[in-house]
Amino acid sequence: MRTFYTVIYTLAFCLATPYWLIRGLFNRVYLKNLRARFIGPGKVLPKLSGQKRVWVWALSLGEVLSARELVKKLVEDGFDVVITSTTLSGLATAKANWPKLPVFPSPLDFNLSTRRFLDLVKPDALILVETDIWPGILLQMQKRGLPKFLVSARLSPRSYRNYRRIRFFWRKVLNLFDLIATQTVEDRDLFLELGASPTRVKFTGNLKFDQPDVPLNPEEKQAILRETGWPDGRWLVAGSTHMGEETMIMRAFNELWPKHRDLRLLIAPRDRHKFQLNWRLIREMFPNDSARRSQPTPSDLGAQVFLLDTLGDLERYYSLAEIALIGKSWPGSHEGGGHNPLEASVHGKAVIAGPKVSNFKWMYRALIAAGGALQADTNELTSILDELLSDPNRLSDMGQKAHEFVITHRGAVAETLSFLSPLLFKS
Repeated sequence: MRTFYTVIYTLAFCLATPYWLIRGLFNRVYLKNLRARFIGPGKVLPKLSGQKRVWVWALSLGEVLSARELVKKLVEDGFDVVITSTTLSGLATAKANWPKLPVFPSPLDFNLSTRRFLDLVKPDALILVETDIWPGILLQMQKRGLPKFLVSARLSPRSYRNYRRIRFFWRKVLNLFDLIATQTVEDRDLFLELGASPTRVKFTGNLKFDQPDVPLNPEEKQAILRETGWPDGRWLVAGSTHMGEETMIMRAFNELWPKHRDLRLLIAPRDRHKFQLNWRLIREMFPNDSARRSQPTPSDLGAQVFLLDTLGDLERYYSLAEIALIGKSWPGSHEGGGHNPLEASVHGKAVIAGPKVSNFKWMYRALIAAGGALQADTNELTSILDELLSDPNRLSDMGQKAHEFVITHRGAVAETLSFLSPLLFKS
């Protein structure tokens, strides 16, 4: 298994190297992080006597946000927690959320890199969050007799299909985990179908349900608006959009605005490398009525369309929304599957998504059944938005039901820890 994986991983890394080197020419941070991912923190991380060190590996921004309450509980329970993330947005968000905890780039999955990281950081256990499964580090942890856990685990249809093609390999990988705690019963069944041992797989729920409420009073709302220099009004917040969706959403907004003159549109692209391209698209459609978060100017006071081109701010701006449009769910230059609607739902916002939500099928199905969300294809979006904006009572009711949906499904952190804690203290 080790030889098979090493060959495949090395080949993939070699193919990707030119891409990362080119990106590094434009942003030196990539090269700095690449070096850190090869050789680790650079020095041994001291450990406090008597404390077990738990390494939490959160791939990107979404996984970091998902892990917040779990990390908080681990720290409260006396564990020494170390965080790693792979992406720039994940690292920035992790450092902002946990300024007192060590945060490092995740190691590459080569034997040399993983061995060096373990030698320097000396974790007593590893917790991987959601979808990040790296056989190399799991084998290194196994060799050292250290426990490994996958929490808030989920399998997208695409990942499941890919894993099934080499099921013989992934069956062995999954059984390296001491615990796989899944988001849904469906996820649990998929892991079992791939060959994970039933004694290792437990349904515990989605950690993101446990993020705390962040009520926004009128003074705080006005503070955010003053911070940006943007006008008050009713906001559509299009979160985590992908190329192709932004144009469709702007066209819908353009049709709505003559009737709903207090309407504002905020677009938050998922890919930070598409910020400039999105800005050009917005300026083409709204040359005199657009602004961007990174460069507010006095003229922004008359703007109607805004580009959120800063990292880690989307959650705050959902608090301004009347309606949240969730990206990667409409046709565009992506495979679809939808992003998680919970960040908007926890703020009590009506959620609208497109037809392509297979990555979170259960969640959208349940949220729609609860009355907190709707799906709309490209042709329906304008009319559905118009109906909701014309009926404030219905809009408020949808937001309340979205928030109630979140509250109803809380408890994943406690459930996960009920299985995790005995294994951590045993290690």
